[in-house]
Amino acid sequence: MIKPIKTIQPNDPNESNEGTKPKGISAADRAARAFRKRFGMEPAQVASAPGRVNLIGEHVDYTEGIVLPFAIDPRAAIAIGPSTDHQSTFVAEDLAASVTYPGPPSVVPDPSPAHRFANHLLGVLHAAGGTDGRTLNILVASDIPIGAGLSSSAAVEVALGAALAAWLDRPTNPHALARQAQIAEHDFVGTPCGIMDMLISAAGIAGHAIRIDCRDLQLTPVAMPRPEEAEVLIVDSGVTHRLSDGGYADRRASCERVQTILAGSLRDASLESLCDSRISDRDRTRATHVIEENARVNAAVAALETGDLSLLGEILLDGHRSLRQLFEVSIPELDCIVDTAAELRGDGCFGARMTGGGFGGSALLLVATTAVESVRKTVEQRFASTYGRTPTSMTVRACQGVRIES
Repeated sequence: MIKPIKTIQPNDPNESNEGTKPKGISAADRAARAFRKRFGMEPAQVASAPGRVNLIGEHVDYTEGIVLPFAIDPRAAIAIGPSTDHQSTFVAEDLAASVTYPGPPSVVPDPSPAHRFANHLLGVLHAAGGTDGRTLNILVASDIPIGAGLSSSAAVEVALGAALAAWLDRPTNPHALARQAQIAEHDFVGTPCGIMDMLISAAGIAGHAIRIDCRDLQLTPVAMPRPEEAEVLIVDSGVTHRLSDGGYADRRASCERVQTILAGSLRDASLESLCDSRISDRDRTRATHVIEENARVNAAVAALETGDLSLLGEILLDGHRSLRQLFEVSIPELDCIVDTAAELRGDGCFGARMTGGGFGGSALLLVATTAVESVRKTVEQRFASTYGRTPTSMTVRACQGVRIES
């Protein structure tokens, strides 16, 4: 069992100046500066990786389906370097939390709830083959809202994998970084997720979504609408999701039960095949979403390639209805955002849907660039009148994946 020497809880008043995000300073710069202040030396490597928005293709990646995500502007950054005190210290700068382990970090999960953030890091170190017996210091800084369904955890994990490989002079590639992050989520965090979030964070291309075939992990870039045509507006429901709390695993288990009965992947299944009497009604409903969602991804790719944003908006709305009614992972707050967006079709909004695993998080709206502010204002006002608070929102663009910053 790991025995930490010291833990500083989030918002510990004894932790100096951590948890703040100076405006105009990138996550990579904040990580480097905080590393220097905390450890009195330059980091050996700084790497950053982006969050993601999944345009369409939700809850299909773990059944060998196809997805269409893109990497976004907000990034998570890792500063890493050797320790000089025979200890290994992990710091989450934005959470004002840290933990110190004796010697090189043991690559087994930390059982303490207070060290939840550290398991994302320990899991990557485990999947990457350890630290070659070295003690090390790791500092994390992020601009990606936590719990908003934008894959902040995957970005941290991918950034650490890249920084560690650069520091230890190990070869790597986007697929390897994504696999390491997925192992961390499965074995250390407890989320049985697919590989989409990690792979788009590692392999994102500026200006493009990427069609990912989760069977063979083939990546196909698909150009996003031009900035003067449309933007993606992200509206945060303010309800923080935790995919490791059971709802995600329950949906995945439904899909796996159906696949066992059909003796094959839902990627290859038809709606007719779900008539098998051995499939429960609930499992059948969830599997129906998966089969139809794969078709929506290909339809969305075609709409992007032809520039038919109205059709793309219809596909997004249909995807949300499926996640709401069939897969049952939406929440009233997300439905409020999407329903308001649907009413604005013809007034600058092409369509909308929840994005991410569900149970909270954010909705994405595809909006004509000239109408972003009017749509934002209407959505915020409707949400505030319903829930008594104004949601946070931001526009995002498709950006580059993981990179070494220094």
